[in-house]
Amino acid sequence: MDRFFHCLNSRHLFEADRTRKPDLLPYRNINDPRFDFLQTTFLGYLADWKASVEGRQDGNITYTKADRQKMFPSHQTFKGLVMTVHGFVGAAHYLLGHGVKFILANKFCQDPLEEHFGRHRAMGRTADNPTLLQFGHQENSLRMQRQLALIVTPRGNVHGAPAQRPVVQISTSPLKKKQKQN
Repeated sequence: MDRFFHCLNSRHLFEADRTRKPDLLPYRNINDPRFDFLQTTFLGYLADWKASVEGRQDGNITYTKADRQKMFPSHQTFKGLVMTVHGFVGAAHYLLGHGVKFILANKFCQDPLEEHFGRHRAMGRTADNPTLLQFGHQENSLRMQRQLALIVTPRGNVHGAPAQRPVVQISTSPLKKKQKQN
């Protein structure tokens, strides 16, 4: 799992040199051995693990479905890992085959996307299925919030460079009174 995370988490061109972890190198060609590791070794290990849990028999001990589910990650997690590996390898092969010089795997992170749609869900409150019109209003509202925000701080488990906070001058002088209009 550690190697899997390193293969899909390269953030900077020189991170592998600094950390001395070759799996953090950027992907530069289609024949990178990490692609083979992800598709063959890693997914093969998961498939073997799943098959051993499904076919497990220890003498007279009978394992229930609930027991077997505790011995292996959930079906959704397994499918998610398989889709992640195949999706990343396919996208990387396509990009590298069409002139992209290098790929930093961390840029495929879905945290910003999850955060964006999380904001939509928060704006919808109890409306689980907004109409196209409601979604458009929410999207416009989110765009306005982004334009008016002083600073956007990233959320999630992935952080980029620290944002530069703008200097805001705060005055304690009283505001001018508005003149009444007749």
